[in-house]
Amino acid sequence: MKVPGNKVAKLAAVAVSTLSLGVITASATPAMAQPPVCGEAECPSLTPTSLGASQGSLNVTQMQLENISATATDARTGQPLVGARIQFFTTGGRLLGSAFTNYYGTAAINASENLGPGTVQELLNGYDAVLVGDGVHAPASAHAAITVGTDCTSAQ
Repeated sequence: MKVPGNKVAKLAAVAVSTLSLGVITASATPAMAQPPVCGEAECPSLTPTSLGASQGSLNVTQMQLENISATATDARTGQPLVGARIQFFTTGGRLLGSAFTNYYGTAAINASENLGPGTVQELLNGYDAVLVGDGVHAPASAHAAITVGTDCTSAQ
């Protein structure tokens, strides 16, 4: 005999872990940039999603992150997800910012970054984009590179 409470407990744990990603608190341990584990098999009612991140850049003249973006789509239909929340993290787990996807499924940020100890090294490792599950769409994540550049142009 199957115990229905076991499945309910699993789904409740997934819901709590999904909601807990929405609040990032300051602590000595970096926030995790990974979505909660809940795929199509564990949560069949969630729409499978696909997330792709684009190469960003660190403008050292302005000390600003630029062109940090991700595009979210329905993994089954390929249609863009509109209004989905995407969070952007350093590879060390530091929250860079968040944005909602537009009509094309793209969310983007530019961020002035406080380059404290270790931050530049984290940025050289790229960034992670995380689509936080919203009860309709399954969580997803993607990684992309960050290049270093300036806004100076050379004289010709």
